[in-house]
Amino acid sequence: MISRRQILAGASALALTLPARIAAEPVISSGRDPLQPLFDAWKEIHVSSTGRVIDRLQDSISHSEGQGYALMIAAALGDRAGFELLLGWTLENLAVRPDDSLLAWRWDPTDGGSVTDLNNATDGDIFAAWALLRAAERFDAPEYRELAMTMARDIVKNCVVPCPGREDCLVLLPGTVGFYTENGAIINPAYYMFRALTDLGAAAGLPELETCAADGIAFVSELSRTELPPDWSELTADGFSQPPGRSGSFGYEAMRVPLYLVWSGLRGHPAVTRAAEVYTDLLAGDVEWTPTVINPANRTSLETSTDPGYRALAALSSCAAGLPGASLMPAFSAFQPYYPSVLHLLSLVALRDSEMGCYL
Repeated sequence: MISRRQILAGASALALTLPARIAAEPVISSGRDPLQPLFDAWKEIHVSSTGRVIDRLQDSISHSEGQGYALMIAAALGDRAGFELLLGWTLENLAVRPDDSLLAWRWDPTDGGSVTDLNNATDGDIFAAWALLRAAERFDAPEYRELAMTMARDIVKNCVVPCPGREDCLVLLPGTVGFYTENGAIINPAYYMFRALTDLGAAAGLPELETCAADGIAFVSELSRTELPPDWSELTADGFSQPPGRSGSFGYEAMRVPLYLVWSGLRGHPAVTRAAEVYTDLLAGDVEWTPTVINPANRTSLETSTDPGYRALAALSSCAAGLPGASLMPAFSAFQPYYPSVLHLLSLVALRDSEMGCYL
């Protein structure tokens, strides 16, 4: 579990900033994307010369999530050189599973570097496939689309299953191994990137992915009816329950749920409303510390951070819900650790994709 994020040891205090109003401007069709300087600064710190995204707070490992996120940002910004560098490392080092095109989720640099867990992480696969789909159109590269379709088919084959005890809905498993229980299936609400699943399903002719997205929206709505959605939940024939040994907080996993909903055009979803309300209450008068782990039951903050990437998530939710209290997008700093910094970039891309204009 990711602990409280601190500024990287030895990093410069210089921050590359972007006024919030610039983030809401459309991409200029001819010329450099206005978000590209931020991504360039991020790559200088968090991406190796070979295209490996480095998570220094987790022993400098690399994972499919990080590669998928970076690929998505590169495709969205039209950064073909960055995309190709990231994709080359990803395919060479993570696309090593013997029976499908999904990515091994964890690569450890120790002793020359190797995959230390062949299990996939489905969110990493979804973002990588979605990035390939968008890159195929952006760069007129049909080979990227072909790989995206192959990955989409393998996601359906390996990670989409019927709901426990019923056949009228589908569940997205977080990985191919380890998420079945005696009673049902473990789900992670933050692994559902609804827009990506819908786009991939439509492009590949895979209605299972579109159904999975729709059912996921309903699952998260049920989990958010009265409180914030949890990091993990277990779905059984009787409904949802908290699985033993897994976080039930709105923490480093679930904080991404409102981001994905807003990015998918679902700004009125209950999970976005809940998040905006809680952030507004907890951030009242606090311009520095952002809650990163919240108790869903009583809406109290269990852990906080000064990294602006977490405040960006709060700002995006508050903007979407029309609540002004925490809706000012913070300036971006490339010197945040990997996780808050990439969430910050994703929030800026989502803000532009969703065409919300509340940052003026």
